[in-house]
Amino acid sequence: AEARRRLQNTVSDAVVSIEVHGRDLRGTAAALARQSQSLLTFLRGQPTERLRTDGMSFDPEIQELRGQPDRIKGYTGRISVSFRTTPDALPALLAGCLDNGATALGQFGSSPREQEVEAARREMVAEAGQGALAQARAVADAVGQRIAGVEFVNIDPLPGAAAGPAMPTYAAERAARPAPPVRPVANEAGDSSFSVMVVMTLRLAPPD
Repeated sequence: AEARRRLQNTVSDAVVSIEVHGRDLRGTAAALARQSQSLLTFLRGQPTERLRTDGMSFDPEIQELRGQPDRIKGYTGRISVSFRTTPDALPALLAGCLDNGATALGQFGSSPREQEVEAARREMVAEAGQGALAQARAVADAVGQRIAGVEFVNIDPLPGAAAGPAMPTYAAERAARPAPPVRPVANEAGDSSFSVMVVMTLRLAPPD
């Protein structure tokens, strides 16, 4: 027997990143430090959870010269920051990130909270188990038998809400003069489908 639930997506996970370019490593690191500090200061003042810097890297930019050894013409510095928030707050937060140092952003998707999924799973396991047992009783009655015991119970792992493909990454164009604030992009969280399958092997015996 199978039990199903649809749960409202109540949280959204997102990642934003910063990319800077400089002529030397020291200058690139300083620029990345300024923009990352601005971004983190903004996010710390917002309704976010699980705020985390996920990685930082500095890569040389190579210029190929004909007949001469390649040379380093500059450096690219990158850092990414992930966080969780509510679907309603996400559009304004992503727009605010672009206004506070981020140069690219994306969304991993929306989902129910882990506690909500676990509570629903417990309910589905009980519901599917009772459904399987009811079906077994119906079969036993049909063939003039009774259920003498349960030999085996298998509960399929909860598939969960698959993290959808990451939304396309949007690059922010950096202008020489201050740009107007970025307008939030509309976002709809929707819901997610979950299911649990319970398979039982039962022992039948003649009626008493």
